[in-house]
Amino acid sequence: MAHGNHTDVLVVGAGPVGLTAALELRRHGVSCRIVDRLPGRLPYAKAVGIQPRTLELWDRMGLVRAALEAAVPLRGQLVYVNGAEQGRYDMALPPEVPYGFAALPQYETERVTEEALARHGTHVERGTELVSFEQDARGVTARLSHAPGSEEELRVRFLVGCDGAHNSVRKGLGLAFEGGAFPEEYMLGDVEVDWDLPEGYGLRAMHLDDAGAVDDGLVCIPLPGVKRYRMSMWVPPQLSTLRQEDAGPSGLPGGDGVAHGLEGRRAPGLADIQAVLDRLSPQRTTASSLRWSSVSGSATASWTGTARGGCSSPETRPTSTRPRAPRA
Repeated sequence: MAHGNHTDVLVVGAGPVGLTAALELRRHGVSCRIVDRLPGRLPYAKAVGIQPRTLELWDRMGLVRAALEAAVPLRGQLVYVNGAEQGRYDMALPPEVPYGFAALPQYETERVTEEALARHGTHVERGTELVSFEQDARGVTARLSHAPGSEEELRVRFLVGCDGAHNSVRKGLGLAFEGGAFPEEYMLGDVEVDWDLPEGYGLRAMHLDDAGAVDDGLVCIPLPGVKRYRMSMWVPPQLSTLRQEDAGPSGLPGGDGVAHGLEGRRAPGLADIQAVLDRLSPQRTTASSLRWSSVSGSATASWTGTARGGCSSPETRPTSTRPRAPRA
């Protein structure tokens, strides 16, 4: 094991949160390293919505041009209920707001942020995992495992956990992730369609039963490309991942009771997505060019306890509102 290495901050996790933290540290002259256990970026759209304020911050950080070149504008949303159009909402902003809303696949967000970080001389150390850490009054000693099988001991002033729902820093601090599972699951797909709905508009289509409750839903967010959308819809029973024998203490898939959102064992196919479009699309359309798909569970959770000394876990945050239709 290599000893004697040190830096100001170790960021664990190279998703949007970790990359942003590392980039801001480097912009302000703080030395840091950023590690991720995966060998490369995942090619999934995942989080796609970009707020105007995010673009303002990216402008300060020097990556807004690259982001806008890879994104598409979000102009509004079309809403349909039981096949009838109920509204068309335009995302109009005051003229003094410099940027609008945009859609950008998460892997592109990670790419442009990682490229900006590299311009500051810091590169993501992929295939590197945080094995353990210990705190004392002066900082944190972290033990890292590298892909070839070697290990390294690293001394840092601060350790920041940004590695998602199964956050290793949160676990190491003994912070519980308490909460419960929503009964809904969502089927996600990145596809192209041949309808002629207006460009730049998302779609929310719902079906109400006789009592007025939503019993079927579809949400489509435009993505870069020709008539390409990230679609979210309720999952059919045959694709459900919520099997009780696989659940953790909170009733969620995964041994620690934390649902990551992309853990389904069976991925939806084009036929599954097409079946929902046949029921809910406002126009007859055919889905094609499936790039990826998954089944996502929803959870409400919050962490208990307080991060001590030089360790923090910014991604363990509470979520609450229960959806009435699939979320974007």
